[in-house]
Amino acid sequence: MIKDLIVLVPDKNTKFLLNGFLPRYHSFGIKQISYDIFIHPERDPGVYHRAANFLLHFNGQYSYALVFLDREGSGQENKNADQIALEIRSKLEQTGWQNRAGVIVFNPELEIWAWVNSPHLATNLGWESYSSLVAFVQQQGFWEQGLTKPTRPKEAIEAALRKKRIQRSSAIYQKIAALVSFRNCQENSFLKFKNMLMAWFAKDVKN
Repeated sequence: MIKDLIVLVPDKNTKFLLNGFLPRYHSFGIKQISYDIFIHPERDPGVYHRAANFLLHFNGQYSYALVFLDREGSGQENKNADQIALEIRSKLEQTGWQNRAGVIVFNPELEIWAWVNSPHLATNLGWESYSSLVAFVQQQGFWEQGLTKPTRPKEAIEAALRKKRIQRSSAIYQKIAALVSFRNCQENSFLKFKNMLMAWFAKDVKN
């Protein structure tokens, strides 16, 4: 039986984040989907260079493929996120995934999706309120005044957890993704992800 979606990610944190998001099909306005997530053993550089090779063997087993990686750490920091995504998608199209594959590049890193104005983010990082969390991160120099998200999202999360003496874990990402409101997330790469799911897995319309 062909499954709906195969996902290739560079690390455990990304896998857990998506395991928080993908079951929320009602929030995306799509049908419930079947999916599998695989971690590339060579992390971001491996995803960039060898995603098409990795997914080639799964071509007939899934309807669609999604590839995720961080721009920072991929070895392609001299390119913008759209350029990286286009290069990977082009290789996927050449290996049998024509019109069935998407590439999401976190810019700079995965943690940019976690920074949503939500009490659930604050709670899972050990803080009493989102405003107190933001104030701390700004004091640490990871968030410039006037911006809607930290300039260094990964370092901001790590500093916030250290302050509260909470160990960083992949489970935190899954909890955040399972609870935060989509309405508050305007990150371009997230909106691209959401639109792909809606285009591929629209709810069946009954007559």
